[in-house]
Amino acid sequence: MNDTPHRKPLGKRLLLATAVLLGMLVAAELVVRILLNPPVSIRFSQDTDELKQLQLKRFSAVLASDPDRFWRLVPHSRLPDSGPGPRGPFFGVISNGSGFREDHQLATQKPDAETRILFLGDSCTFGYGVGFDETFVAGCEDRLNEQYQDRHFECINAGVPGYSLYQGWRVLDVEGPRVEPDIVVVCFGFNDRAEWDGRSDLEHAAMAPPGWLATSQLATRLWQLSHQPADRPTLKPRPRVSPEEFRGLLTRIRQRTVRLGARLVLISWCERFQVTGDRDERTPWQFELYRFARRQQVPLLDLVPQLQDWTDQGDRPELFLDIVHVTSPTHSRIAGQLVETFRPLLEPGNSSP
Repeated sequence: MNDTPHRKPLGKRLLLATAVLLGMLVAAELVVRILLNPPVSIRFSQDTDELKQLQLKRFSAVLASDPDRFWRLVPHSRLPDSGPGPRGPFFGVISNGSGFREDHQLATQKPDAETRILFLGDSCTFGYGVGFDETFVAGCEDRLNEQYQDRHFECINAGVPGYSLYQGWRVLDVEGPRVEPDIVVVCFGFNDRAEWDGRSDLEHAAMAPPGWLATSQLATRLWQLSHQPADRPTLKPRPRVSPEEFRGLLTRIRQRTVRLGARLVLISWCERFQVTGDRDERTPWQFELYRFARRQQVPLLDLVPQLQDWTDQGDRPELFLDIVHVTSPTHSRIAGQLVETFRPLLEPGNSSP
């Protein structure tokens, strides 16, 4: 008589062990979600702290932490158009269901007769201090649909206040395949030089778990514990995106745009000091834009000489709201210049990236 205990087949034992392990992980995930607040990125905390210092706390209510982009606009957000005090720089329509500054949702599938232009940028593109329908993005859409009545244009405002070129690249990588743009417009360089701590945006991104792991709070916390970068002897503040990183990100954006079958257009934004101070001064990030546009033969709208010329005309309204953001009339004039930049790209037979 054989007294050897009956053992389950190896396959069943492995399946049972896997089921037990998965159950333990699910239980641990639930415990973490119940007992601990959701983890937020360091960059998100730094951005909301910055908003509080600028007395813009109410805008932080329409921002959410994001493991890939650090933060994003909360979908379907709107702030009051007016209140008991000054209106403030953020009001009205903030985002649609996709997190774009639009008052309508894009069609899930792009219509055959529609030309889509995706605008990536920071608060200058978003429209700090102006309504969603007063931005240069909205102005481009109005002008293009008026001038090309046999075509339909959808200009998509994906600008988010505080964004750097790194975050713009992430938006393009995630949203590009969904939007299917024909033209991608990139406008960055101001927030990139901000010094928030001793690590760049790219280094902070390396501290987040990749892919689907980012959806797990347990995996996120374990990843952050095991992927803390080694501290430098003196962790001196450094730009969020260095000029060298800026150059590399432009290349990534160019490559991604080509894979999407779209054309790339760059904007070099003008700051007030370049109009009222030393008119020949350019930032290292602007020089990177100039070099990249020249070497890659990418259309670039340089707004510095444009705003200098408009200022010299003398009979125009104030161009700036502050050191970098512009007024509604200036947005309108920028839209006119952009349409002229787009014109060669919209000619028949000139659609290849």
